[in-house]
Amino acid sequence: MLLEIENVYGGYGRKDVVRGVSCSAACGEILCLLGPNGCGKTTLFRMMLGSLPVRAGQIRIDGQDIRYLSQRQLASLIAYIPQYHTPVFAYTVLDVVVMGKAAHISAFDTPGAKEREAAFDALEKVNAVDLANKKYTDLSGGQRQLVLIARAICQSAKVFVMDEPAANLDYANHKLLMEVVEELAGKGYCVIMSTHSPEYPASVGSKVLMMKEGKVAAFGAPNQVITPENLEAVYGIEMDVMTVTDRYGTVRKVCLPVKAPKYL
Repeated sequence: MLLEIENVYGGYGRKDVVRGVSCSAACGEILCLLGPNGCGKTTLFRMMLGSLPVRAGQIRIDGQDIRYLSQRQLASLIAYIPQYHTPVFAYTVLDVVVMGKAAHISAFDTPGAKEREAAFDALEKVNAVDLANKKYTDLSGGQRQLVLIARAICQSAKVFVMDEPAANLDYANHKLLMEVVEELAGKGYCVIMSTHSPEYPASVGSKVLMMKEGKVAAFGAPNQVITPENLEAVYGIEMDVMTVTDRYGTVRKVCLPVKAPKYL
């Protein structure tokens, strides 16, 4: 198993926000984290990325306990893709992607032809080579997401952490991003993403970790976790989970909040 999270506790100061969470994901899998605001999803991500300590339990990537890895070693295994990134300088897209190689070169070296070639390869994997020479500051939100994913690929990480990656995108870019995520999984990457939309893990996820108040509410295959009972227990509202077939015959899950009729 590429990512193993075993009974972990951690948070801020003496307060444990994440309490006893266990889950796992393999190469080629998409693990979706689902739950209300404040349930511990982002805190768990920060623990995985090494920016918050693991107070108890273990997080292992490729069999290695992250507590014993340097930041450079950890960066070669796991990459973070934020939901929104505000650039400070007008770098070209190619330069932004090349920055993913920072963990692999000396502080006294500068990226060369080898790094630029790797950046082009990464852009090709997300179908964004045509953006290479454009200014990153001129891109749309959806295009920036693709570039940030390419940067993570260039980082040579095995695990991608995406914190609500579609939160600031329009509907068309939502669809594009989910297609790219599925393609990455198909190429063997392990994608860990949080979302507020149960339809995503129900449609594209390999596994779902549902959290409530820092604990595991459910973990497993989407059809086992995305149920009306689990959604109501976590979000406190009644929801229906429906299976629909689109015009091309693709079966999808739709999660709908429901409301009992009021009788006069």
